[in-house]
Amino acid sequence: MFEDIYSWIVSLEASNYTVVQTILYALLVLLGLYLLYRWIRKVNIEISTPLMLSALTYVLFGGLLRVVEDTGTIPDPWWILFITPQVYILTLIFGMLALFVSYLLQKKKVVLSYIPVFAGIGTAASVLAFLYLMWFGITNAGATVDFLIILIVVGIAAAATALLWAFLRYVCRWQYVSHPMYLALIASHFLDSSATGYALDLHPIHYIEQHVVGSGLIEFTGTAYSMFLLKLVVLVPSIWVLEKFRHEEGMETLWQLIIFAMIVVGLGPGVRDLLRMVLWI
Repeated sequence: MFEDIYSWIVSLEASNYTVVQTILYALLVLLGLYLLYRWIRKVNIEISTPLMLSALTYVLFGGLLRVVEDTGTIPDPWWILFITPQVYILTLIFGMLALFVSYLLQKKKVVLSYIPVFAGIGTAASVLAFLYLMWFGITNAGATVDFLIILIVVGIAAAATALLWAFLRYVCRWQYVSHPMYLALIASHFLDSSATGYALDLHPIHYIEQHVVGSGLIEFTGTAYSMFLLKLVVLVPSIWVLEKFRHEEGMETLWQLIIFAMIVVGLGPGVRDLLRMVLWI
């Protein structure tokens, strides 16, 4: 039975995303969101903006772990734990354990606040994964470490984020767009767009767009930077709706988690695409 499951996972990894797979992964994100919500409520942890921002270090860690698998250094069959969506389940479990330990330290008055500890664990894990990838790039033939790509991709994403924020804040007069969660949402998806655009249009190593909607748009427009347009079409109305939803009674907690889930689907792939290009793998 394990061999059948293993073969099925391998076949999925070798193929492009289908509509069914896209819907399945979206449902898995929603299920993970619900389970996380129920667990946090059960242990009486307050879901706040500082906590959600700290949790982004674990999203970064998950994206880096995905690149570790791309290096081909994880032995068979363990590599299947580090591909999508398994890697995010693995990261979720790790994050929940870190949150539990951090919160326990606060309850026992070892630390004043669990949030810096929680963020510190996620940051340390991400740094270790990043250093491993840099070591791989330096020591393996065919790989490299091209930091210029980070400057270009992140620079384009940052400029696009600033432009959209300025438009929404000063032209549309959406003062709430300055909330850190909205800024993180915009930045994460523009990082994904910038990395996709650079990878498909400008990078010497050939990559492909695996997602159904994105590949169709790129084929229609002739450029992968059209992903910025797709993100705009999704992000702007989403922010408006989310802000209306936020002010409904008792919805603040769910609002935080929904935005966090949206950030995950932008930041995770964005980090993976960026680091793959940095290493030329």
